[in-house]
Amino acid sequence: MYAITVVLFLIPMSLLGIAWRGELRSGKELARRDWRSSCLSLALFIATIATLTAMGFWLSWTHNGGSPHGMMPAPGLWLPLRETAKWSVVATVAIGAFARGKGRLLVIGSAISVVFVILLLATLEMD
Repeated sequence: MYAITVVLFLIPMSLLGIAWRGELRSGKELARRDWRSSCLSLALFIATIATLTAMGFWLSWTHNGGSPHGMMPAPGLWLPLRETAKWSVVATVAIGAFARGKGRLLVIGSAISVVFVILLLATLEMD
């Protein structure tokens, strides 16, 4: 199940990789930066945190015996990562909505894909 988790989280990571590449290339144009471009940089940073913490949450949760059938696992790293992942995904969408450019769609898409990856992993775990 760990390999499936890592493979599925490659989807939001690849979206973020494309967005980071575009942001780093356009970062040289400092004269054209405005507050909306800064929102994109902040949204990219938060989306990266959201993706990594969501993956860490799922790996820790399943490692400690979590089950989508309602059984709570033993306390572990998943406890603090749960809230961090949840609120950083929300913050990514909120801040990404104010960003500018194609990167905005990639950032919001990565946040949405994190949610779908977690839902897909829970569905796979149920079978």
